[in-house]
Amino acid sequence: MVLDAINFCFWPDDELEYEDLAKGLKAAMLDDRHCLSASSLEHMTGTRLRGLLGWPRPLPLESERTRLLNEVGRELRIAFGGRAANLVQAAEGYACRLVKLLTAHFPGFRDQAVYGGRQVFLYKRAQILCGDLWGAFGGQGYGKFYDIESLTMFPDYRVPVVLKEMGLLVYSEELSGHIAARREIAAGSEWEVEIRAASVMAVEQLRLAIFKGIRDIKEKEKTFLAPVQLDWWLWGAGEAVRATAPPHHRTLSIFY
Repeated sequence: MVLDAINFCFWPDDELEYEDLAKGLKAAMLDDRHCLSASSLEHMTGTRLRGLLGWPRPLPLESERTRLLNEVGRELRIAFGGRAANLVQAAEGYACRLVKLLTAHFPGFRDQAVYGGRQVFLYKRAQILCGDLWGAFGGQGYGKFYDIESLTMFPDYRVPVVLKEMGLLVYSEELSGHIAARREIAAGSEWEVEIRAASVMAVEQLRLAIFKGIRDIKEKEKTFLAPVQLDWWLWGAGEAVRATAPPHHRTLSIFY
């Protein structure tokens, strides 16, 4: 939960990546299993967070990362007996219910925007927590979800680049030029919401096309392919070529 609370906006630091957070938190937990207790999170500071991660300089949006960890620690203490495990158990094996609990209790997970006068709910980090639990526990125990396929892909920076390279997303010349020039796109702007929402739809269409391509009915019945699995594959493909891939869109956001 801590990892997914601060899993956003790496690009202002050319060297910081997701694995730096994951490895840093794992090392910190192996050194002190209480370092991420609700009480510790509630009083987390930027300096202490950097120490836990072993990161030598201020993190991008560091004050936001510590604020969100303070929020997680406080609400876990107040509503869930100080244990993230209680939060997961309260979902009773339903990923959608866990997403609802996260967004109800932790404002930092409320990844939503207004587009064309309508609310759009993307919930990237709330959903990725469900996916991480499902993957880490092999679909059992804390990772057992009866509805894992109901989650969408996790709309971020890296996957849209891969989808565009595959021809599944098409950008206007103006948007392509803006991204190529590494100019920032405002959070909540039409461009930003469109990129992320279109990514969700593109992955769903890809999933449906894969099923359509399976001709044997029995094989279709046996095939399980959740959007989270496609997301992992697409994200991994993007990570593998990130040094040479076209630039991703740049938005300062706490949500991805």
